[in-house]
Amino acid sequence: MWVISIPSFAYVVEVMDASLGISILQGLGISIVGVVIALIFSYFEEKRYGVDLTAGLQMEIDDVLHHANQRYVKRYTIEFLVLFLTLFGSILILQAYIHIELLVLIPLVVVVWVVSYYIVKRRPKQLTQEIYSYVSKNIEYQAYQVCMMLGAGILIYALNQTSFAQMVVDGIYSLQELIPFLNILYFLPFIIIILGFFGLGPLTVMVLVAGILESIHLPYARELVVLAITSGSTISILLSPLIMPVIVLSSENGLSALKNGIRFNWKYAVVIYVLVQVYVQTKVYLG
Repeated sequence: MWVISIPSFAYVVEVMDASLGISILQGLGISIVGVVIALIFSYFEEKRYGVDLTAGLQMEIDDVLHHANQRYVKRYTIEFLVLFLTLFGSILILQAYIHIELLVLIPLVVVVWVVSYYIVKRRPKQLTQEIYSYVSKNIEYQAYQVCMMLGAGILIYALNQTSFAQMVVDGIYSLQELIPFLNILYFLPFIIIILGFFGLGPLTVMVLVAGILESIHLPYARELVVLAITSGSTISILLSPLIMPVIVLSSENGLSALKNGIRFNWKYAVVIYVLVQVYVQTKVYLG
């Protein structure tokens, strides 16, 4: 819900002209609360099925730490924190002071950051090997995302030439007149979720919805719109049997996609939706 390197999140923040820092903090806060809720759900599910996942994980962690060199563990931990802070910090600082599109800024910063890392580590030869390996073997796996972004862009352009966006918003506003206490932020997550059940992944749907909303004036803080959209993406990933994470999980554990998605996660998805809406609507009514 908040990671800046996810193209769909960066695109929504950019298109909605939202504050990157506030969007990250909001999503990070909801994510932390979501993790706590997930742990609570996990506790009761373990009781229900008579298993102790925590003990198994703890045993694996203890085994890894027992065979690890503690000096290197501490060193790698500090190194990870430094790398994390320098990458995200540089993006946030540059985005605040330099007027450049986020989707252009992030790749540029990442490239400079990666090259700087290998230079500081005195591993330029390894960098050239990694680049060669990526170009010759791994780049073809990115074709799917490029095609999805291109397809979504064409679809957005085509829809913007029609009155589709205005029809959608007018329909939501008509429903809001019938139920006055509801606003469009209640419905935005469901647009993402419904399209997810038609097999459209979060990347495509978020780009599509944000592209449509770009041309519409909404009387709400931009960051709240971003949060509403990304919460729908999160719930779609949890529930849709046609989204890749659920499909991959089903191939691993042998259970059906419906069971791994809707049956196991619908209660958690409802809690996430309510959690986000309580925050969003509170901000709307107070603001």
